[in-house]
Amino acid sequence: MVRLIKSILTIVVGTVLLIPIVLAGLKATGNLPRPLIDRAVNHLPIELTSAVGLRSADPVVLGEWPPVRGDKFPDLVLTDQTGQTVHLSDFAGKIILVEYAAIPCQGCQAFAGGKQHGAFGHHTVQSGLESIEHYARQYAGVTLGSEDVVFVQVLLYGDSVSAPTQAEVAGWAEHFQMDREANQIVLRGDPSMLSRETYEMIPGFHLIDRDFVLRSDSCGHHPHDDLYKDLLPMLRTLAR
Repeated sequence: MVRLIKSILTIVVGTVLLIPIVLAGLKATGNLPRPLIDRAVNHLPIELTSAVGLRSADPVVLGEWPPVRGDKFPDLVLTDQTGQTVHLSDFAGKIILVEYAAIPCQGCQAFAGGKQHGAFGHHTVQSGLESIEHYARQYAGVTLGSEDVVFVQVLLYGDSVSAPTQAEVAGWAEHFQMDREANQIVLRGDPSMLSRETYEMIPGFHLIDRDFVLRSDSCGHHPHDDLYKDLLPMLRTLAR
């Protein structure tokens, strides 16, 4: 009986250790079926998937996540729509408006510019909602993606409701005409950032001041700050 239990445990442990290795092999050969594998990878322990290269072994968030209003914003180290690694702290000294988005989210599609460009992918744009660029001009008198005001979208979830692929990030940016050269940046969220708390931040916005402090938090369906009454008027004040 003891021998049987040991045999079963050996098989179970071996299978668990083999999964990330097989996934890494599929990834290397380009035969990684998505979104099924995306979901499998994102539910594996980070230590295992990092070890075989499915997730970055390096920290992608330097600081507390999710961010805390009134505190220094964590430095996000993520790839942008061009595939280049970006440190959010590189924009310290400027005003940064961060938007958290998910591809299946109707509100996110609208805030990204769905009324002008249509929905990205086989999704729906929330009716009656303009782009955040429109509201920034209306309520703050500010153009997002200028020399002084950096606009950053963090795409946290792809079609598979797990972390997005690089192709999805690039496609999203191209569809909504996010110009990297004009400080309109789309960052690829990492599986290590995902949690129930992160999920509830979407759709949402964070406003970071020139000292890299989170000044306004308008995330989720019950935000600390109202987007139109608090965050955008503060953006106007900070941009003066």
